[in-house]
Amino acid sequence: MKQIAIIGAGLGGLSAAVTLASRGYDVTVIEKNEHVGGKLMPVITDGHRFDFGPNTITMPDVFRSVIRNSGANPEDYFELVKLDLHTVNHFTDGSTFTFRSGREQMEEEVRRLTGGKADQNQLADYLDEAEKLFEIANKRFFTRMETKMDTGLWSDMMKVHPLTSLHALHKKYFKDPRIIQALDRYATYIGSSPYVTPGTFALISHLELNDGVYYAKGGNWTIAKGFAKRASELGVEFKLGQEVTKIEVMNGKAHAVVIDEEDVLSCDAVLLNGELLTQYPRLVDAIHRPSFPVPTRDTVEPSVSAFVVMVGLNKRLNLAHHNVYFSDDYEAEFRALFEEERYADEPTIYISNSSHTDPSMGEAGDNLFILVNAPAHLTDIDAETYEHLIRRRLRKFGVEWDDADVVYHHRVTPHDLTRDFYAYYGALYGTSANSKKGAFFRPSARSEDVSNIWFAGGSTHPGGGSPMVTLSGQLAARSMLEDIPLTI
Repeated sequence: MKQIAIIGAGLGGLSAAVTLASRGYDVTVIEKNEHVGGKLMPVITDGHRFDFGPNTITMPDVFRSVIRNSGANPEDYFELVKLDLHTVNHFTDGSTFTFRSGREQMEEEVRRLTGGKADQNQLADYLDEAEKLFEIANKRFFTRMETKMDTGLWSDMMKVHPLTSLHALHKKYFKDPRIIQALDRYATYIGSSPYVTPGTFALISHLELNDGVYYAKGGNWTIAKGFAKRASELGVEFKLGQEVTKIEVMNGKAHAVVIDEEDVLSCDAVLLNGELLTQYPRLVDAIHRPSFPVPTRDTVEPSVSAFVVMVGLNKRLNLAHHNVYFSDDYEAEFRALFEEERYADEPTIYISNSSHTDPSMGEAGDNLFILVNAPAHLTDIDAETYEHLIRRRLRKFGVEWDDADVVYHHRVTPHDLTRDFYAYYGALYGTSANSKKGAFFRPSARSEDVSNIWFAGGSTHPGGGSPMVTLSGQLAARSMLEDIPLTI
């Protein structure tokens, strides 16, 4: 039986583990943290639960298919619930623009926001365009091991607005600045700026507004938990709280991984489901990876990072599941993050309150997961002062609570992300998509130098976000199935 070592128990590693084990491979998953799911981890307190990682779930069949293709029923492992009204966008003039799942509902919302002006008619054309962008990306990018330029790909790339920014594309369709700003925020789903990242990523609008936004009952972490449960049933061994400190390579092939600098696990192949930009150079000696020098900010621009505050209240604030409070000058905010490399003075604030949908997530009161974009360069900041700035901005939108209402409080900064997840300069998604290379030509899911090392995760092809990370694990697993037969 062939032995596969998977380094990291994020969604990519877990999905690959399920697939490989279901086909008869001997799989061991080594994870330095005590939990599975990577950044998609639970924070559980007395009275509240939080999803630290992705709070918005799209492409539900990507997750279900991992379980289904292993011979089991996905509903026995996690339950995905579609949200009708999922995101309320708030603006400083007091207006709101609510994202809903379904075109008719969105047309009604645009009509309400604009008073029946032209943007209502433009919405259908825009969502048609977003759907076409997704279909091309799904065909050409999401289901392939890497992006290789050929005649067909070049033709299709010209159809997905590679030379037009996301912001410029939205201005083509809409006049109302609130609609444009709300849609521009989709660039942050890949850790980038809407003023630079290609218009291709309008495809996210298709996923959220045509197909819909989902939530995993009991917390989105239950997806990772379900993957791990199925993997265990199939015989996968988990080594949690243990860290791979080296991948042993000889003659262009990995033959073992070293755990905690002393235990050696022999293997026929390795899947690295960690931050590629930091972990591949750490684990494989430079002599064995000439095609992959240590990346720097000058050579690979990191995506945005995050400043997070988790607040458990003993009261309800009447918030939706997803809430966004926009800054007045969105362009200045991204200029601060990427060009000036500093925290924005007037940040846009996202709050997930999953207890609105699932009361079990906040039995004592609302479970507020508050996030603002942060620069990925680990500049020191007075975290307490910046949190006070966020609180002051929220009060202007009518969102406030007293310190006496708080029964749980925890902050996470880019420094924490670097320490706990080896994040590249604290970045959430590894590479930004602010360049054509970062957007379309992420590192392949397979090493160029070591023939039996594969990669999965947000910093490799096809990109960041929980569905893409899960797909990256599937792409790597399928390649392994082709290249590493169970018997010689």
